[in-house]
Amino acid sequence: MIPAVKAGTVGLRILKTLYKGKKKIGKGSAFLADKAGKAGYAKTSKIITGVSKKAHKASKVIGKDIKENPKIASFLGGGLAFDMFDDD
Repeated sequence: MIPAVKAGTVGLRILKTLYKGKKKIGKGSAFLADKAGKAGYAKTSKIITGVSKKAHKASKVIGKDIKENPKIASFLGGGLAFDMFDDD
């Protein structure tokens, strides 16, 4: 079992990873939207931009929840990891 202090640090580590991933996804989606717009696919570019904005909003909400409850976030992340890697 993970001690409470350790659980909080794991939650903050998840938050850092979330920020790094959000930054990479934002840059990648902006690049793809730009390419699609220049290639003449305006609707595709709008869709990519819209999805990117919604994903950004969702990640902000998730990040806020993780900051408020790092132990719960760590508990849920550990439960998901256990479920994925369990061989039962």
